[in-house]
Amino acid sequence: MSGKLSGEKPLNYGITALVVLLGLSLCGCSFKTNDSSDSLSHEQSSEIVSSSYSNESSTVFSSSSIPSESSSVYSSSSPKSSSEYSVSSSSAFSSEYSSSAVSSQPIPSSSFSSSAPPPSVVIPDFEVPTSPGTAIITDKTKNAVVIDYSNATKGYVSVKYSGGSKRVKFRYVCGDKTYNFDVPVNGTVVYLPLSCGSGQYSFYVFENIEGNTYSTLLSESVNININDNITPYTYPNQFVSFVKSSECVKKAAELCAGKTGTIDKISAVFLYISDNITYDYDLASTVKSGYIPDPDKTLKSKKGICFDYASLMSAMLRSQGIPTRLVIGYASPNIYHAWNEVYTEQTGWITPELLMSNRGYNLTDATFYASASDKKTIADYIMNSANYNAVYYY
Repeated sequence: MSGKLSGEKPLNYGITALVVLLGLSLCGCSFKTNDSSDSLSHEQSSEIVSSSYSNESSTVFSSSSIPSESSSVYSSSSPKSSSEYSVSSSSAFSSEYSSSAVSSQPIPSSSFSSSAPPPSVVIPDFEVPTSPGTAIITDKTKNAVVIDYSNATKGYVSVKYSGGSKRVKFRYVCGDKTYNFDVPVNGTVVYLPLSCGSGQYSFYVFENIEGNTYSTLLSESVNININDNITPYTYPNQFVSFVKSSECVKKAAELCAGKTGTIDKISAVFLYISDNITYDYDLASTVKSGYIPDPDKTLKSKKGICFDYASLMSAMLRSQGIPTRLVIGYASPNIYHAWNEVYTEQTGWITPELLMSNRGYNLTDATFYASASDKKTIADYIMNSANYNAVYYY
């Protein structure tokens, strides 16, 4: 099985593709999580941690806390097949955005006349995270970890660990949400989004003792005021990793060359991903807890799981200055899934709540769309906001 089950291309209706702009694949994108959805895995693993850490000196993490529905797999044969979109389906879209319709195929250079050369490919400047060290938190005993929240007003922190533990986890709690991340143990700085907006954040760092037992290295709370809740989703981070020299950045610039409208750029990137990236069933069946997507690797191999699709799309669009959220949650009936939401000045966040009859497009689920042989049925599925329940944003 490939990501394109029938081998057919998505419909040559740019507007139709906009309907499914933000997503991933109905082909069993069910995966386990490392604690509260911070990493993705198909298989039960001793690396999966419990739903809460203890502030005591040691804590045992159990895999028993993982909800049973996270192991569910949605068959690629559902929902039941139906006819493809007809051309008349475009009439449901707002005429305001009719000019953003694009072909589902990249325009070859040969299609440009000799008097109109292809537009130049320019990689624009984009937001780059930094760790200036003007506001930091360190552990009081070993000085093994540094949490730099100097740029917390921009919606991110950095974490650097240089102690002796072989495994380290970073957690923050904000309101009723808990986010968890694996931290490199080689002194590499990782940038992590603050996804709860302004308020109190409680930071924790845990060192592995043995097996699934961890000790609390650091625990401290900070009040944070984020200037703009859109900003966190314009920067690279651990799950959406890219730099100016990244291949995914170059490809995004190529796809968006000559396009000035945000919707046009989103369409070009979405259509490229859904046409060229197939679902990786082998990875889905073997991926372990703690898996971190690599957009350039996905682009090169042209395959991945839903986490990879969402990470690649986020990286490509953010590199074009388009705020993009990598969303983790549940797709109906109980598929633990990853997809995207994008922001435009015209619409705000394009989410499941923006119905086709309202704006003409819905959440972007490139995985589901790329993998489905029946584009009509999957488009209907994606357009139904009740089929998606967002839990975490990265």
